[in-house]
Amino acid sequence: MANHVNTLGVTTRRNAVLQRSRVVGWFVEHPRVADIFVILACVIPAVATLVIEPPAHTWVGYLCTGGIALAFWWRRSHPFRVLLIVVTLATMNPISAAAASPAFLESSFALFALANVSRLRTTIKGYLISEGAIFAVGSLLVFIGVRETWPVVLLQPASLVALALGVATQAGRARRDAIEELIVAREERAAAAERARITAEMHDVVGHSVTVMVALAGGAASGWEKHPERARAALEQLNKVGARTLEDMQRILQVIRGQDDDLNRSLEKSGHNLPTLQELVSTFQAAGLPLTLAIESEQTASRLGQADPALMTSVYRIVQESLTNVLRHASDATHVEASIGLETGEVIVAVTDNGRGARTGPTRGAGIGLRAMRERANAFGGRFSAGPIPRSEDAPGGGWLTRVTIPLGVASR
Repeated sequence: MANHVNTLGVTTRRNAVLQRSRVVGWFVEHPRVADIFVILACVIPAVATLVIEPPAHTWVGYLCTGGIALAFWWRRSHPFRVLLIVVTLATMNPISAAAASPAFLESSFALFALANVSRLRTTIKGYLISEGAIFAVGSLLVFIGVRETWPVVLLQPASLVALALGVATQAGRARRDAIEELIVAREERAAAAERARITAEMHDVVGHSVTVMVALAGGAASGWEKHPERARAALEQLNKVGARTLEDMQRILQVIRGQDDDLNRSLEKSGHNLPTLQELVSTFQAAGLPLTLAIESEQTASRLGQADPALMTSVYRIVQESLTNVLRHASDATHVEASIGLETGEVIVAVTDNGRGARTGPTRGAGIGLRAMRERANAFGGRFSAGPIPRSEDAPGGGWLTRVTIPLGVASR
């Protein structure tokens, strides 16, 4: 269940990191409104000057102002061209004849737009060319007598500040995009891990329970006439297994639900509410499996009781899946043993039987249980092995051994 909590935590961190202020977010969602503000900021002062103090050739001023307003509408899609057009028109505007630094506002807004979307080399190139265009047009106006002074270009504080702000804005946006991609990748990995965990949990619950229920139902049916008491006991056990399976299914399906604060607070513990190993063994014994449980010593049982609940859940599921495989695949097994011991700080889980038959085959879901056990062991840095027991004088009947070794005191990865 912890993976679900991790997924929610990643989403929460994503929202916190990527959260914008309302004003900035509104302008990002309505970019044309920002374009209108830029146009008005450049056009209104120019038109006011043309109306209040009309210079010579006022009509040229209106044409230049209208051209600037029109050009700024495409400042996002063609920032380089817009920069050159607006600084040229602003310098040609008669109201700039007396200004030492023509195209002051126009150059600042256009440079910001260029630096906001272009590479630094392109931005610097655009800045130098625009300053050259201002100087060239201004010089031409001096030669024809429209301007009296040469225009001041290069190292203008306003232009440099606009350029720096544009570069900083682009870098911030790139950082934001990178963080968002990283968080999305983490969300996808967390979701994939959660799906894999739920798949393994569903397989453990459904595969184990259905196998036991089928065995119990078969035993009850075959013994109904000769051993009615045994058949009745098998049916009672079948009812218990079915009820427990329904509870487990409901618990797992809750995880797939949407946001639920009460559920989220209980997820960390809900995955470890499992029966004891002795109860698990009793269920398989009732299903007809000649099973014994061997725990090395009282000290082993005590240390296991103090172990991480997640580790004990993995141990329980490994034993459960191993015994389910025995019940499902082992033919004519007369002895099955599940043993748990400690050795040099490691939990050793082994399930052996002397039955016959392949443990994987063409049936639907073949191999899922083995893979799930291996993944559970790997999550704690453990080792997993499963395979037939070699025939020998000590074990003439062969059989199957599933063995998992998990270090104590290692947190799940």
